[in-house]
Formats: sequence, C-alpha cells, structure tokens
Amino acid sequence: MKDYTLTILGIQIVENNLTVEAEIQGCYSPSIRSPKLALFFDNGQEIRRVPMQIISYYPEADLQKFVLFAEHIYDLNSIFFDTVDTAEFSLYFEFIYGEDRINKIPLNFQKELKFDKNSKYKVYICEGSKVIKIKNISCNAGNNLSLSLDLITSFLRGMWDLCLFCITFLLTPVFIVEGVLEQLHCAASAPKNKGGHIKRLLNHIRWRYGNFSRMEFGIRRGKLVFFINIYKIMCLRKIKQNRVLFLSNRRDDLSGNFEFVQKKLKEYDDLEFVYLLDSSLEGKDYKISTAFKLALYLATSKVILVDDFFYLLYEIQKRKGTYLFQLWHACGAFKTFGFSRSNVIKSRKKQAEKYHRTYDCAIVSSKEISDFYAEGFGLSLEKIKATGIPRTDIFFDAEYKKKTRRDFFEKYPNIQGKKILLFAPTFRGSGKPKATFPVSRFDLKSVYEALAGEYAIIIKHHPFVKVKNDIPKEYEKYIVDLSDNSEINDLLFVSDLVITDYSSVVFEAALLDIPMLFYAFDLHEYLSKRGFYYEYELFVPGKIVVNEEELLETLRNKDFQEEKIQHFKTRFFDHLDGGSSQRVADLIIEKMKS
Repeated sequence: MKDYTLTILGIQIVENNLTVEAEIQGCYSPSIRSPKLALFFDNGQEIRRVPMQIISYYPEADLQKFVLFAEHIYDLNSIFFDTVDTAEFSLYFEFIYGEDRINKIPLNFQKELKFDKNSKYKVYICEGSKVIKIKNISCNAGNNLSLSLDLITSFLRGMWDLCLFCITFLLTPVFIVEGVLEQLHCAASAPKNKGGHIKRLLNHIRWRYGNFSRMEFGIRRGKLVFFINIYKIMCLRKIKQNRVLFLSNRRDDLSGNFEFVQKKLKEYDDLEFVYLLDSSLEGKDYKISTAFKLALYLATSKVILVDDFFYLLYEIQKRKGTYLFQLWHACGAFKTFGFSRSNVIKSRKKQAEKYHRTYDCAIVSSKEISDFYAEGFGLSLEKIKATGIPRTDIFFDAEYKKKTRRDFFEKYPNIQGKKILLFAPTFRGSGKPKATFPVSRFDLKSVYEALAGEYAIIIKHHPFVKVKNDIPKEYEKYIVDLSDNSEINDLLFVSDLVITDYSSVVFEAALLDIPMLFYAFDLHEYLSKRGFYYEYELFVPGKIVVNEEELLETLRNKDFQEEKIQHFKTRFFDHLDGGSSQRVADLIIEKMKS
C-alpha cells in the first residue's frame, strides 16, 4: 500500500451545516480515474458513511504524484436518520485509490484553521490524529427550545398552506375562464396539455391550482392522500406478530429472492404470509382496493420484505414494532446508486430525503461491499448484513443446473452440441423511457464467424431496451434472441462464455466460473454519466476490449483472462455454500421474536 497524505484545509460549521475541505497527495497511477473519499460519522451507537465530492484530481507535471481536492457540505440534521441531536460524534476519513483502501487515514491540518466561537458545535483536532471530535454543547439545553420552535414553525406553515388553499378555491372561476381562453389561444397553456376540450380545461385548472397553492392536485395525489389516511386508521389495529408481508412493485409473482426466502420461512410453524406483488403499484392506475390492502398489511405486519425501491413506503411513518427488510435484487456493488450518486452528493436538499432510510436491515453478498450499500441506502453500517443473496443459492444446486440444461436443449435442439456465447449488455440512457443499446456496435455475423461455428449465440438485452440486434438469416438457426422470454440466471447455466459491458450479470457468471469478455467501447462516456464503486479496469474478472477489432481478435484467440474469476468471486461473496436463503430466514425469525 502506497503512502498518501490527507490535509484538512478547512472545517466550518454554520448552524447545522458542516463544510469540510481536504487535499490528498500520493503516487499517481494513470489507470485510476475516479478515486473516492468518504467521511464516517460515529455517534457511539451508529456509524454512517457519506461520500465527499471530488472537486479536482490531476497528476503533477512529472506524473509521479497526484493532487486531489475534495469539498462537501453536510447537513448534520440528516446524517443519522430519525435521530435527535447527538451530544458528541467522531469523524474519520476513508480514501480509496484503485486497490488501496485506507480507513481512518491519518490527518494533517493547516495551522491557520479557525472556528466560529459562537457556534453550538465545538471541534477538537490534534496534529497527526486520525479522528476529529465534534461536540454539540447546546444539545441538552436546546432540545426543548428546538422542539418548541419546530412546533411553532409547523403550525405557521400549516396555517399559511390553509390560507393558500382557501384563496385558490375562491379563484376557481378565474381559472375556468382562463382555461376557456387558453383553448382559444388567448392565455398561457399548461405544460404538455393535450386531449379533448374538457380534458384540457380540467388539466389547466389543476395546473393553476398547483401553481398558486404550491400543492399537488390530481388523481395520483388523491389516491396517495387516501392511502396515507387509511394507513393511519389501520395503525389503530394490533400488529400480527406472525405476519410476513412480501411487497414488490418489481414483479407480479413470487420469484427472485422472495421465492427462496419464502421456502425457508415455510419450514417454521404458525407464520402467516401475505403477498402484494404488483408491478403497477408505483403508477397512478392502481386501484383504490389495492391502496386499502396495502395500508392494512403495512400497518399490521410484523415483518415487511421488499426487493426494490418502493415509493409509497416513504409517504408513511413506519410503525414501531414492525421490521422492514430490503432483499435487494442485485448482487455485488458495481454502479453507484442512491445516496452515492453524484447528483445526490452535491445536493444538501437530497441529503435530507428519506428514500431507503427506513430499512431496519438490508442484505448484501459480502462484507467487502457493506459500506457501499450503507452509503447508497443512507443507512448506518450496522443495518447492512452480509448474509449472501438468496436467489444465488440456485447456482449451487447441481440437479437444477442439469434439469435447466436438458430443458433448454430440448427447446432449442439446433444449438445442442455447440458451445454457447451469451451476449448480455446493459442499457444506455437515463432510465426506462429512454433506454437504448447501440446494436450496430455488435455485429452478429462478424462475431459468429470469428468463433468459427464452434459457438451458438444467445442475445439477452436489458428489459428496458426495445430495439434489438438483427439476426443474419444464414445463421438464424444458431443465433437466438431471448431478451423477452427467458430468465438470465437460467441462460447462465447453459453458457460457456459471456460478453457484457457494465451489467451486474458479472456476479452471477462468476459464481458459475464462466469466462467473461468485457466489451467497453464507450467506457469514458459511460463513466462520465454513471459512476462505479470500483475502478472498472481493476474490477472486472476478464479481458476488456474497446472496439470491434479487439473483440473479434480476442474471440479468435480465446484470450478471456479467466484466471481473474476466482479472486473476484471470493472477494464479492463471503458464502459459497448455497445457504444464503437460510441465513436471511434466520435473521427474519430473530426479528420476529424480538
């Protein structure tokens, strides 16, 4: 491990905003594009990891050393979720540079550092130390005053909102007249206002209501208000101590991690299972009856299991005595998400968001990535459990693998006897509506011929991608697009080689020791739009190629660097025993008994 010097250039606390400026110097490596610096907050009961924004990173003129500047403003009220003022907490830094990861890196301080004498926080630093102490000297004395001010502020805000609503209602005739004039092109129009005359009029009135009152109106808002109020009523009922709720807007059936955990939980007596699996739950088209059931079971279930982001969870106050588990669908830690994303790091407003932060427990595949998931979810480190991912247990089931291969080749007899190349890239774009993949960058005819007929090819695009590769007619017996009708896990059981780019399929493929080739033709562009937790070139367990010529040459030479797989697998999976489902089930039962 190389030597790095971290110097604190400034620490300032204004009200509840902590500003930290730091400089790091060390030996430069041209392969390191995105070093990372994070600040840990420890209040004696919880530890929270929050990233710092890197302002600049560049090598010195001789290319021997680098200089990195980082600055960040932390909202101290948002560090520990749902926690009152902390009397004292410690700060320490972690620096990641390629494979080097230094926790509690030693600190140097500029001698001219000064602190606001009138601040309620006092900062204690020591030359050469690894930890900074911050005390809130007004914590105990100011709690009652702070609570009173919060109550007064809330009351005044509520009264003002009520006044705005009443005035808005009285202005309804004005908005109706303006809506009619809008259709005659004599008044401003609501954004994206389309449809018939009545629909346009109603949309215009709703738009003016929202603009004037600063409130949201419409069907979706009405359903949300109904859901919140029904939930409050349902909270008057007792929690059923044996009830487990499986909740997802990602899937419509019991599959993925849910399926494997449920099988283990069924071995315990007297458990009641409730399933709300509906991919339409996040849209405005869900039924009122669905909102009613959701409110009922969220209020009365002892344990709630989710497997993805679920917006409605953050519109309610989770009941004391219930436990919320995040059985996240992905393995490992590859692309940044949640509170690790750069747009969140830069925004103090987003630091206060409670998305993901109500989880009592989130599972991961290894301790190696626990800190990153805690950072992404905005949780304390203690709430991340390295149990392993339940759905990966299937990769240790030899009988299932045999059956899957047999069923596959019965369905596709033309490719039996050939090795199989699985092409499974991720999408490009900001999300589902704009998701694409540049199919012209992967020429199926050239790839198939480079393999000299030894391999058949399966294409598995991300579900968001609509435009797929055209399959050449002369090879259509040996090239199959299964993007829409096959589980990628099952396809891995029949694959002998995987070509991907930035997809998390890398983790599942590693469990089966499948050689991988990484076709990163747009790596620099992708990096500029989407960050990684690790340096890409040092992270992936296989050879990287950046253009079609390199891709075809590597396929001809069969140079996949599969020797990297073993280290990758043991690094990102603590348990290679097929017992992850049982560990998660045991954790759930432990909470149910508490």
